Amino acid sequence: MKLTREASVSQPRGSSARLYRGTISRPLASAVAVLCLILALAVAPPASAQYIYIDTNGDGFNSWNDSLNTVGNTAVDIWINIGANRNGSSGGCNKPGLVSFSLIIKAVGGTMTWGAFTNAMGPASGPPSVSTPTEYHIAVALADSAGIDRTQLPLGMYKLGTLNVSIASGNPCLDFATSTTMSPRHKTSYGMGCHGQKFDNTNRLGPGWADEDGVSPLPSAPPFLTAPGMVLPRYLDPVVVDVHAASTSCGPVSSLTADLSALPAGSNAVFTPASGNQSGTLTWQPTAADHGDFLVSFRATGKNPNAASSKTTVIRLVTNPTGVRETDPTPVFALWQSRPNPFNPTTTIVYSVPQSTHVRLIVYDISGRSVARLVDRVESPGRHEVHWPGLDDRGQPLASGVYGYRLTTAFGTATRRLVLAR
Repeated sequence: MKLTREASVSQPRGSSARLYRGTISRPLASAVAVLCLILALAVAPPASAQYIYIDTNGDGFNSWNDSLNTVGNTAVDIWINIGANRNGSSGGCNKPGLVSFSLIIKAVGGTMTWGAFTNAMGPASGPPSVSTPTEYHIAVALADSAGIDRTQLPLGMYKLGTLNVSIASGNPCLDFATSTTMSPRHKTSYGMGCHGQKFDNTNRLGPGWADEDGVSPLPSAPPFLTAPGMVLPRYLDPVVVDVHAASTSCGPVSSLTADLSALPAGSNAVFTPASGNQSGTLTWQPTAADHGDFLVSFRATGKNPNAASSKTTVIRLVTNPTGVRETDPTPVFALWQSRPNPFNPTTTIVYSVPQSTHVRLIVYDISGRSVARLVDRVESPGRHEVHWPGLDDRGQPLASGVYGYRLTTAFGTATRRLVLAR
């Protein structure tokens, strides 16, 4: 059965809105329309977040203890706070009233069998619920009963009703959706005494109201955290490490932190998580005294504060090439002084790279002109030697004098001098 209408929203009682009949000139009508729009924007602030959530253990709150039963039915209680966000801050609508609600619930990661919905707000009307294996929608218009004026219900927390569900396949995460594929006109929304974004006394989940919490069969599952195993910045280049966290159950990543205690004392390293803790960035400007391997541990927590994911990134800082010994066992970026120097007829040049990379080793004369291209290829990590007999690229002997040789890789550039003495 197709859903043909959303829950109706009545004009709050005591409203001063009136309908005027008559004829107005077109220019005047345009001016009045513009003025009304300006006044509406100025007088009626857009509704911001209130809080809607799922509770399965009957305590009236959404926490990591709430979960779907993997076998059998789960009674899903749906609650809404029409006056505040989950952190207690005030919502955007400061007028009382709860006259209707429309619920769209979506399963991600599996399919559901949807049972009956029991309205907890008293007498109501509305079309029958509709569903697919992954979506459920019901629209409810509340009716006054027993002297309850629903346009004057005080701001606060209300249980909207209970939906019985069971998992049909997978490990679905059950959450609220802003819209449904069954009808693009329907939204998760509620009618109240404040204008929504469309000035129709209906506040819709989305741009103006986005505070919600769902539930899953895996409430203790930690977030999925990704971080590089190793970063190899060039000598004295800034260090930038990006990490990402994704929730493996409903709800946001609660925290994303970094342990910087292994970095040099007094370093200016800072880790900044983005809003929502879905990503974060470590920035650090090393000094010339910083070299070696530095370990930074990243940690992400979800709903359950006791379940966390951790990743460690090794920041390998290559030292200044002039300060590395040829016998150091750890591959680094380095270029050593040729031996012998001065030389005649042959000298040996030794260099090292930390990872497989393209290497260029070129000899220049005193004017900066390239005279001998000794290496121009991809090299494996580690120490490498080149024996140079003092010949140019044409195989001709070079004259005695001072020459420079330059090592260029993805990890940096280093230059030294040598003397040819024939």
